[in-house]
Amino acid sequence: MKLYIKMSKAETDQWNALKEAAKPPDMEDKDFARFLFMRGIGAFMEELTERINNMSEEEKNELLSEAGVPTEKEQKSKNREEIASHGKKLIEEVATPKND
Repeated sequence: MKLYIKMSKAETDQWNALKEAAKPPDMEDKDFARFLFMRGIGAFMEELTERINNMSEEEKNELLSEAGVPTEKEQKSKNREEIASHGKKLIEEVATPKND
């Protein structure tokens, strides 16, 4: 996958200054950019995880609901409904006489 980022002149100057100051001499520009990108994703995921862990259960459930993810309670309820439905089918099969 290739990722292109359009930067202003000021951002390009900052990027070039960062490369000059922090990039090891034996590292290619593309590897340095990849390294910084992945570090950024890692930091973002850590921050997101921390924020989620600091939420109340009510806030988590609201967030999951807005995202369309079933909450643990909804998931358990669905499983019970599926089990009950399967049980009803089994009872009907046993109760219905077979014509041999």
